[in-house]
Formats: sequence, structure tokens, C-alpha cells
Amino acid sequence: MTSHSESASQGAPAALDVTDLTFRWDKHQPALTFPDLCLSQGKHLFLHGPSGSGKSTFLSLMAGMLPPTGGKIRLLGTDILPLSAGKRDGFRADHIGVIFQQFNLVPYLTAEANVTLPCRLSSRRRAATDEAPARAAQRLLTALAIPQSHWKRKVTQLSIGQQQRIAAARALIGSPEIILADEPTSALDSDNRDRFINLLLTMAEARNTSVLFVSHDRSLAQHFHHQLQLREVPV
Repeated sequence: MTSHSESASQGAPAALDVTDLTFRWDKHQPALTFPDLCLSQGKHLFLHGPSGSGKSTFLSLMAGMLPPTGGKIRLLGTDILPLSAGKRDGFRADHIGVIFQQFNLVPYLTAEANVTLPCRLSSRRRAATDEAPARAAQRLLTALAIPQSHWKRKVTQLSIGQQQRIAAARALIGSPEIILADEPTSALDSDNRDRFINLLLTMAEARNTSVLFVSHDRSLAQHFHHQLQLREVPV
């Protein structure tokens, strides 16, 4: 991570630039406060902290799915807070791959169709694929050890670990500039966890993609350029 002045001097806008960020679920609860950060494009940040420290909330704020109580969020040089809900959704579809903790897969679609979904929602992600979206999806599914026999199955017919890897492939397709990953290895065994981390960061390095990765597994921090701990909210 860099300071705001260092990021500005480098010319290109930071992937993530956050200042004075706060969020409150309701007036009866203490506000979550988040540290300022400026993550350069292509850098990877490991975010950890105890339950209740706001890790998942922070990712939802970065993705534009929650409005903050205060502060500023700039992604790739764009201040996302003044955008309408529709424009925030469009910005996220074009530029951000999100791996949700609950996966958020479309239950009536096949594994392959779930992975190609971002290319149907975003012409930019479609244009960024080096080949047909179906073929790009198949390459990602193969790299994440999803058998070919499972590609045409509905995701509800697959195991939790397989669903998690399909959610990861969906986030990676179309080379988004930012990946937001919320506990993306929680349902994986050690072999698939290591395969996933290697694929994610190798692809990110090759495409200059920034990664914000949330996990309780501190052993994964060694793979990332930077790490940041959120503090537990006092009650």
C-alpha cells in the first residue's frame, strides 16, 4: 500500500483509495470505522480481523453494494459514492470480480453458465476474454479442478467446495481490474485451497489485477504484498 501522495505521484489512479470511511447498521450500534488505505494497481492486500470487525462489510462497501455513513471511496480513479445505484452496478460488472462468502451463484444455471455470466452482463468483460466466454470458463474450471462432467450440471447438484471454486472462476473471467474475495477458501481442502490461491494470484499478476482478500486463515498472508488487520468494534 502507498500513501495518497505517493499514489498520485505515480500517475495512474490507485485501484482502491479509501479515506475516513465509516458505516453504521443502525443508530443503536457503534459505528464501524475503517483505516485509510491506498492500494496501487496490481497489488494484493490480505485483510484479517476478529469476527465483528467489519471485514465483509468493508468488501460490500468497496463493491458499492452498501452506502457508507461517511468517508470517500475511489476505485480506479472513480468516486463511486455519487453514482446512482444502476451506475454503481454497471461499474461493478465492468471492473470488479466479487467472490461472495455465500457464493451467490444462480441456482438454475449450470456451472459453466454461472462462470460466463459476467460476460453477459458486461460487454467490457466479454471483450476482455481472449476467446469465447464458454472456452474461457472451461479453462478456469479445469484450472480449479472442476471435472468436465460437472460443467453442464446445475450448481445445486455440486458440492459446497465445488460451488466455491465456481464462484471464484466467475469472478476471474474477463480480467476485472479488482478482485474482492470474502473468505474464498473456507470450504476448500488444503490441496484445492493452494490451487486456488496460486491460480488467483498468478492470474492477477499476469493481468495487473488488484486483489483484496479477506480470510481468518492467517497462514495465507504470506502470499500477499500487504496485510491489514481490522480491530474488533467495542461494545
